[in-house]
Amino acid sequence: MSGACWRPVAATALAGVVLAALGSTSAQSPTRFRDAVFTKVDRTEQIAFRTATASTGQAVTLALDVYQPAGDSEGDRPVVIWIHGGGFRPGNDKRQKYIVAMSEAFALRGWVSVAPDYRVRANPDPDRAPALKDALDDCRAALEWVRANAAGYRIDASRMAVGGGSAGGMIAVNLVAAENSEAAAGRRPGVFALVNLWGSPSTALTVAAIGKTYPPTLIIHGTADQTVPYSQSEALAAALKANGIRHRLVPIEGAAHTPTSNMPMLVDQVAAFLFDALPPPTSPRR
Repeated sequence: MSGACWRPVAATALAGVVLAALGSTSAQSPTRFRDAVFTKVDRTEQIAFRTATASTGQAVTLALDVYQPAGDSEGDRPVVIWIHGGGFRPGNDKRQKYIVAMSEAFALRGWVSVAPDYRVRANPDPDRAPALKDALDDCRAALEWVRANAAGYRIDASRMAVGGGSAGGMIAVNLVAAENSEAAAGRRPGVFALVNLWGSPSTALTVAAIGKTYPPTLIIHGTADQTVPYSQSEALAAALKANGIRHRLVPIEGAAHTPTSNMPMLVDQVAAFLFDALPPPTSPRR
């Protein structure tokens, strides 16, 4: 893939961009992995994937949910790991509304979606670095769980994308940097794409360096965000550009934090990006 940057667009232009990318919906048949081709989703809940030590010193068992298209018989399916937000505090988990919405939307498109929990803290401020470290370790364990269980869920682990919102975006930005650096060193597939929803980390919370192995990245962020400043996404985009990483920064003009009032438009934007970035399967589809 080229190192070119997609030009940012305002929220009012998102629908037009999606239609331009996909073509006229009336002229095309639905395409698996891009469009909703299933009508129901099967969700397998509360699958334990790790036992870890919380900041209180107690052992906690972390679980994840798996979303699959109901009635699907295909093999070698791509997977998206969706990481929830919540400021590293209790109150949100893997059932956060837009995480569930994204997980279901991509299962309807033929993907497998995985939504993990991670350790949180009652008082992560003012230094969130320890909370980020715990969460990053937990989400890396979730990726390892996906790889270890890929055959049972008919997943092609070489086609793994990561998405996250708010604190989940901060985790995801660091996660793919660490994963792809190690994958390149070990000559194995890494994460093929990142979806960062209003979660670009500050310099203090960037603990894994962006380099040449970073995957194609989509950043969507409200320009009036008072929780995670939009300028942090501009800085992330600049770092991606400096490293020649294909990326797109989509500003939602005037929007505050977590601008999910038009989820169908956001889903279409993400679906177009992931479909474009999706590599071929490692073996013929069955």
